[in-house]
Amino acid sequence: MDMLCIRWVSASGTASSECAIVMEVWGSGAVLQTEIEIPEDAILTLAAPNGPVRAKVTACERDDYGFLIQMSVDPSERWFPDSYCPPDLLPSSSD
Repeated sequence: MDMLCIRWVSASGTASSECAIVMEVWGSGAVLQTEIEIPEDAILTLAAPNGPVRAKVTACERDDYGFLIQMSVDPSERWFPDSYCPPDLLPSSSD
């Protein structure tokens, strides 16, 4: 697991930020765990080690520890593994 700082603007125009736990990551998105609910379709800015990355929230579900946020990243953002790669990455089953 790893953590990333994320920012977004609510529908009312209020800027918010949160540190999120990266639960899963793949080439076009990720699942993050947060303490705050982030609405579907919100645009996130992730503070990735190699520069900021924009993503869209595609789902937000409550769990026992907060909220699981599924996000989608546009391929032009070059998200994983270019902008972000967790320090302890397990190989995929195809490797």
